[in-house]
Amino acid sequence: MLLVRKLIFVYIFQRLVKINPNIVFNDLNFKRLDFTNYRQIKRFIFKKNFYKLNNQYVQTFDFLNFSKNLGGKIGINLSKNTIIDWYNLYKYKIGYPWIDDNHSKRLINIIYNFEFINSSTTEKENKLIRKIIIVHIQRVMFEFRYKKINEITSYDLIANTLSRFILKKNDNNYVDFINLVIENHIDSLGMHKSYNILEHAKYLNNLHELKNIFLYFNRFISDKIENKLIKMTSILNEYFHVDGSIPLFNGSNNNYTKIIYDSLNKEEYLKSRSFTNVENGLAFYSDKNKKLFFDVIQPNKNKISNTLSAGTLSFEFSSIGEKIITNCGASENTGKNPEYLRYSAAHSTIILQNTNISEIKENNPHIKFPQSVTFEKNYKNNNVILTGSHNGYLKKFGKIIKRSLEIKSDTNKILCEDTILSVKENKNRTIYHIRFHLVPGFAYNFTNNKKNIILRSKTNAIWLFKSDTELIVEDSIFVDNNMTIPTKQIVIKGITSNKKQIKKWSLEKI
Repeated sequence: MLLVRKLIFVYIFQRLVKINPNIVFNDLNFKRLDFTNYRQIKRFIFKKNFYKLNNQYVQTFDFLNFSKNLGGKIGINLSKNTIIDWYNLYKYKIGYPWIDDNHSKRLINIIYNFEFINSSTTEKENKLIRKIIIVHIQRVMFEFRYKKINEITSYDLIANTLSRFILKKNDNNYVDFINLVIENHIDSLGMHKSYNILEHAKYLNNLHELKNIFLYFNRFISDKIENKLIKMTSILNEYFHVDGSIPLFNGSNNNYTKIIYDSLNKEEYLKSRSFTNVENGLAFYSDKNKKLFFDVIQPNKNKISNTLSAGTLSFEFSSIGEKIITNCGASENTGKNPEYLRYSAAHSTIILQNTNISEIKENNPHIKFPQSVTFEKNYKNNNVILTGSHNGYLKKFGKIIKRSLEIKSDTNKILCEDTILSVKENKNRTIYHIRFHLVPGFAYNFTNNKKNIILRSKTNAIWLFKSDTELIVEDSIFVDNNMTIPTKQIVIKGITSNKKQIKKWSLEKI
């Protein structure tokens, strides 16, 4: 039935659409932070017929922000000609590129850049561009009506709200629905449920833009949205390492970290938040010298969680101005994160038989994942103990994995017990790896017993990694700012038994 309605819209409405000359698209630019990847766009924007590329920067019209910055007649012609050529190619398509929130992002980018595009157009071009906007408005509202709440994105909220205001179709019930959508997208701590710090920052930015749209049209913005803005901003303030970078979980990268950091009102949000009495999420610990992040996220099949990695119980650690233990990171090259960077082995966690804790499917939520991820926070002699467990290897290997991180509050030291618990007999040999990916730039030396590694950072800080078993060092990679840099990883390797197996290790500045 929905497909029939889409066909009617595509083939009938677009032919009969009439342009209301009283609709004004000027002064409708609410951009707050710019998350455009100009480096990627520069690689294709001067190529002939680039509008045909299967590329998110093309299909979302992010390239308009580049051509606007380019300015002048070249930038204007590049913008309007590409929009028109794109529309003539894709206007009668049912699926791609009219999928996900592509149409919402296109509408936002066209309207936000409308004054620039329209500053030098013929009457015919002006009429066609207005038609393209109206078609997108109607398509956005049509698709929004049939989306599930966890499929609606913050770009959908902006595009649909802007569309309703432009067509004067807003009502109080719609405001209540926006509140419901936002409540569904944000957890009790105030974190976006992608648990991707960059996506959290984008969502927060889009809520600010949504608020400004309401203010522009002199409409009421609910206290619930105001409270969410405060809560999301204060928790974002906690998700920075001591070197100013963001933790690399679930597809995050540091391409826009300075923009995000500079946008925070530090005076207003100096009060520290804690990860207390929260069962699910990206746990954190911080004091004046160190920061630790711990993945105790419960995976699910919701669309909003489609960037989650298979890194359950992975952690990152930074201290005294520099990061030490990391995950491998993520890339925005060609508009998507390579699948292998979501694998368990790309994270600082415990892995059995080199298989993923969650089964990864490209650009989709997990197919199979731990059905139980638990978390506890306890205190011992003023030290903080973060404990997590998961049953992701239960069905295949009969094992429960547990990690208990004890963080010394008065020294730069962490201690850990990693436990592999057998819940049923399994005669097959099961190899385990406990991986610790190092930030690039560390030099290392083994001690005589091979159980300790002395680490020297780029700033000549000395750290000692100790284990109750022999250690090995393997090659690894670190991906950030779209650059892949070779680095090293410390690995604890062994074979599990049919009993409870505990591996102890520590990391301490000396």
